[in-house]
Amino acid sequence: MDMEISKNTRIAYAEIDSFIDLLPEKEKMKIPNELVEMFRKEKDKETTKKLSLDIPIEEQNLNDETWNLIALLYLEYLCEDEEEKKELEKIYEENDRKYMQEMKEKYDPDKIFKEREKARNERKNKTKEEIQNLPILKTKENIIQKIIKFINKLFKNKNGN
Repeated sequence: MDMEISKNTRIAYAEIDSFIDLLPEKEKMKIPNELVEMFRKEKDKETTKKLSLDIPIEEQNLNDETWNLIALLYLEYLCEDEEEKKELEKIYEENDRKYMQEMKEKYDPDKIFKEREKARNERKNKTKEEIQNLPILKTKENIIQKIIKFINKLFKNKNGN
């Protein structure tokens, strides 16, 4: 039973394939060959974007799905600090929980009808929710920055050798 892979996912696979190519050999060896081969086999063949060691990773316009894959690879294979792994897992679980709650609220029929009646109030509530979520986003950015620093350090080490 083959699963259909979206164009966006195939583009992310092409970007992650290029990302893996730039990793130092020691880090590449941590990622299972079957996974690397799957990215290569299923990637978008029209995507010719190649990542560069000369440009910081955060400036290379990666798509969101690619960032998700990088975060997953980092958590599962590249991160060796168990405390950091636990911290990342907690953040990912919290983000998943919030996402599921948002989806539940977004598609609740009663809420949809109420939103139509109270459009002005919704704008105010949305602004309040965004403000309330800022500390969580800041925490997430810190973890992302940590991952970016790790990746940029790997790139610099490989580029310098």
